[in-house]
Amino acid sequence: MKDMNERAKTLSEVAERVALWNEFRADSFQDNVARAVNDARESWRDDDGSLPRRGADPMFDALLGLVDMADASPTAVRDACAEALRAAEVRTAR
Repeated sequence: MKDMNERAKTLSEVAERVALWNEFRADSFQDNVARAVNDARESWRDDDGSLPRRGADPMFDALLGLVDMADASPTAVRDACAEALRAAEVRTAR
């Protein structure tokens, strides 16, 4: 299991990547976001292989928010990326 700082770094990296893709949306945008989020969420698996439930971890919720918003407007995706970056920043600021 990764520690919280590693998870925050993973979340930041995915949010930055999605934000960049959002600026220059390709036809594969939604698939790329889903793949990036699915890969990153593995960092949240506990020793039993379980993922946190929604509402239990703000960073995990922010990560899932990226894929939730992938089919929304570019503005909504931008806002989801900003929220994810804020969630990661809050964690690393502690």
